[in-house]
Amino acid sequence: MRRLILRSAAALAAVGAIAAIVKLTPLPELAAADAGFVEGSAGMGFRLKALTVEGRHMTAREDLLGALDAEVGTPIAAIDVVKARAEVEKLPWVRTAKIERRLPDTIHMVIEERIPYALWQHGEKYTLVDHEGHLIVDVPDSDSRLPLIVGADAPANAAELFEVLKAQPELASRVQAAVRVGARRWNIYLDAYEGGISVRLPEEHMAEAWVRLAALEKEHKILQRDLEFIDLRLEDQLVVRLRNTPDAKEPAVAGAPKTPAVRVKQRL
Repeated sequence: MRRLILRSAAALAAVGAIAAIVKLTPLPELAAADAGFVEGSAGMGFRLKALTVEGRHMTAREDLLGALDAEVGTPIAAIDVVKARAEVEKLPWVRTAKIERRLPDTIHMVIEERIPYALWQHGEKYTLVDHEGHLIVDVPDSDSRLPLIVGADAPANAAELFEVLKAQPELASRVQAAVRVGARRWNIYLDAYEGGISVRLPEEHMAEAWVRLAALEKEHKILQRDLEFIDLRLEDQLVVRLRNTPDAKEPAVAGAPKTPAVRVKQRL
């Protein structure tokens, strides 16, 4: 009986030692471990049986398994979680990932997925964009719940624009589109892409111009007027054009007569 107890204790100690090695050995050293050790630990039950994931909403489970490059029964010591993390973070919806072994048989992932902030319209195609300007995935149609950004270099410059817009939440909630002009600056469309008010932001000091517009709306309700555009590119003046169509939401007709642009001093 004493020998049996000693043998059981030795076996448990061996399992504990293997578990400690599997869990604590830095990667990728463990992924390159001796084949005998890997098979030995697998023989003691250290094989993948379960993948648990936190934070997954849009990412397909099959894609996560593919990035892990493992299947049920794979020796858990043979799974390179450093490499797996890099592969998971290449998936379109994944922003960040953490991967760990939960011995004896589970790989656990915590992922942070990207949140669509806008749609990039390029030609007849639409691509979801997050608040960092990162392209996520193409979608077949536009989505009225997300503002459009337009222009070849729009995604690359979107993060700065989004930071400026969100500083004035009431105005930001009215933004329907942002068009990149000459790879230098933005035109913002409020309330509607066609027929809404176009706000022409300057190439420099964009944030200050956006704050100025918020102050004008608060003090003078300028956006309640039937305007076609507001030009904020001059620091001490506004240039505005009244719309001459009866319905402010109707798109302007090419070739239709325009009311002249009016320069307005900053004080209104």
